[in-house]
Amino acid sequence: MFRNTIRKAYPIIAVTLSVILVCLVIIASCGPYNSIGLRESPSGIRNNPPVDAFVVVSIDTTVEPEACDPLTKACEKIIKELPPIKSRKTGSGMKVWYEGKAFILTAEHVCSDDDEPTHFKYPEKDISIRLKIESRIQVTGVDGLAHDATIAGMNKEMDLCALHVKGFKGGSVSLSVSPPRVGDTVYSIAAPYGLGGESLSLVFEGRYSGFRRGMHYYTIPTRPGSSGAIVLNSSWQAIGSLHTAYVPLESIGMGAGWSDLKLFLESLSQH
Repeated sequence: MFRNTIRKAYPIIAVTLSVILVCLVIIASCGPYNSIGLRESPSGIRNNPPVDAFVVVSIDTTVEPEACDPLTKACEKIIKELPPIKSRKTGSGMKVWYEGKAFILTAEHVCSDDDEPTHFKYPEKDISIRLKIESRIQVTGVDGLAHDATIAGMNKEMDLCALHVKGFKGGSVSLSVSPPRVGDTVYSIAAPYGLGGESLSLVFEGRYSGFRRGMHYYTIPTRPGSSGAIVLNSSWQAIGSLHTAYVPLESIGMGAGWSDLKLFLESLSQH
């Protein structure tokens, strides 16, 4: 009777083992995409560059004539013939987690442009046209998907901008518990000249070189499009950002430091 009981149990055991194996296969296959593991929140020290937290920030701007200001015959004649002007600029960014909240950080001058004109003027022809300017901010991660972003906060002095993005499935990095020391190895993931995005992440290595006249210096190549790149320590935690290239030398970038990031993130957490 004991043997009969065991024989009857065989099908049940076999089905149970099959279900367990199928579940293990599903769990194993649902991890990374594009060979990159995604994280909703940082789990401390990472072993690999956080390319899953990196994004290319793009701002598409449309400028079109809105009205003659003031209304003149010369202006009224030409305004109907003026086409809209479209432009795009790009920057770098990364999702940074701090005290339960996460934002995509980039440079303030990437998010806004103080040089955008409000009027087109041609005094010799008695023409002054008020311009209508509309901008759309998007971020693109390593999955190649573009997501609309809204500005959560900006600090012009630190040149930092925080973006809120719905639907972004990438991971994030945490803020380091301490600032770097001069000579420490540092890293950045950036998209100079827009070179980055799906299946392409440029990881740069350098040294933290110190502070001078309101700027933190990093021996990391910095070019247009690198603005907003987060600087990371050897544990892949945020310790600064890049927003300015030191043009006379090839491999020096300047930007915010650890204390700047901390103050900025604290200000965002209060809202």
